[in-house]
Amino acid sequence: MTARMRILYLAVLAVFFWMFLYVDSWLAAYGLLIVLVMPVLSLLVSLPAMLGCRVRVEGCKGQCCRGEENQWRITVYNTARLPLPRVKVRLTMHQTLTGVTLTKTMRYHRLPATLNDRLPMDTNHCGIWEAGVHWVQVYDALGLIAIRRRVLVTAQAAVLPQPVEPETLPQTTQSQEQTTAQRPRRGDGMGEEYELRTYQPGDPVRMIHWKLSSKSEELILREVLERPEAVPVLTFDHLGPPDVLDGVLDRLWSLSNALLEQQKTHEIQWLHPENGQQFRFLLQGQGDLRRCFGVLLSQPAPLEGHRFPTGLRQSADRYEYHLEPVREEKP
Repeated sequence: MTARMRILYLAVLAVFFWMFLYVDSWLAAYGLLIVLVMPVLSLLVSLPAMLGCRVRVEGCKGQCCRGEENQWRITVYNTARLPLPRVKVRLTMHQTLTGVTLTKTMRYHRLPATLNDRLPMDTNHCGIWEAGVHWVQVYDALGLIAIRRRVLVTAQAAVLPQPVEPETLPQTTQSQEQTTAQRPRRGDGMGEEYELRTYQPGDPVRMIHWKLSSKSEELILREVLERPEAVPVLTFDHLGPPDVLDGVLDRLWSLSNALLEQQKTHEIQWLHPENGQQFRFLLQGQGDLRRCFGVLLSQPAPLEGHRFPTGLRQSADRYEYHLEPVREEKP
């Protein structure tokens, strides 16, 4: 449209210039003067709105599950509260996990003082989308003069894994439970196994062993012991094709949620595929799960890199369970 307007303006200018040269009339002179002044007047009238143009971008949902509908909300407005004849906005979207980058140029005509537009978001794969507007191009009323203003507007939206049926973790062996070291129980309940120690300020009075304390010069406390459960450690490989990695993250998300619903503390660990750095998160609530996946989804996942050792590994107080990708069997 801008090219057509400029060609049309040059054609009109050429006509009036020809009339000024070869037609002896005051109308030709005044017509040529008006044509020459029109772009300047158009710029002066449109300049407040052009300089006051602003852009805002945000996700309609700050986070959504994979496959769920989500959109970018783009707002174009100006502080002068004047209509804009034409605006061009360049939006760049980058997916941190898959590394996909998309660019979209939007052109708006005859804008009101505030315009709201929406753009579909690709939620086929897990990850964090980062959207940014780096420049906006605003035109005058005639569409002849454009001002490109550099802006920096960014927004993020997380695409979380899709919940699936959580798998069952292997049970700890009896030998592992017997070798797990006992520790003092939280609270002041009763128990069969306990140890004796000197009373310290702040200890519950009801746990004082009065019979032994009467025979000693110090107060003796009966501290109940418990054998803690082994902490599950969920590991996975932060690499592979997006479709395969999506399946692993779906299972990891669902399994971790299931453990939290059972109030079981657990860990999630993985290796950075490029430098082998180990990431380790202790999860005791939903907030820990959100922080863990915030870091996990923000890291790029190449096709090859450092892998976690596979298989189930047990120790006295923990056992690791590696989530292997599910390979589709070909018929």
